[in-house]
Amino acid sequence: MKKSVIAFCTLLFAATSANAATSNANLIEVDTYKAEFQTALDLYKSQDFDKALPALETIAQRGEKKAQYILGTMYLNGQGTAQDLMKSYAWLSVANEQKSKHWKRPLNMLNEKLPKDYLAVAGSEAEKYQSLYGAKTQKLKCRNTKTLGSKKPTHLCVKSEVKDGYYYVANQELASN
Repeated sequence: MKKSVIAFCTLLFAATSANAATSNANLIEVDTYKAEFQTALDLYKSQDFDKALPALETIAQRGEKKAQYILGTMYLNGQGTAQDLMKSYAWLSVANEQKSKHWKRPLNMLNEKLPKDYLAVAGSEAEKYQSLYGAKTQKLKCRNTKTLGSKKPTHLCVKSEVKDGYYYVANQELASN
């Protein structure tokens, strides 16, 4: 009897430890997140597109809407990569969870210019990206926020700390590949 209780307790402890390790693998320090995002933005602003693309892709995979939008425009314009309208459409679709009129323009242009059969495939790809990198999966909070000096609210999606000093990042192992 004692052996079965000890075996059960050992199994329970192992399961709890494995669960904690898994959940910690999905956490990133807020300061690390912000520093990596700023580095990616700086690379983009300095037009070092070859380095900016993979850096922004990592941040975009963590759900950051601005990085998703920039990445979508980079694939659209062939900056740091060959033009890829499929990836452009997918990233711009996910970024537009933020509901920015300015961000909607390149997506609208793709909707107008691309053939219907291509759009059907691109739409499926966008749904896949949404399920991996969208606001719900990455635990972003999207809401209307009043901006200083404006009466019109802005729809923003932002990360919130799930644990003191940490953001949640789904699929982090995918982002590092």
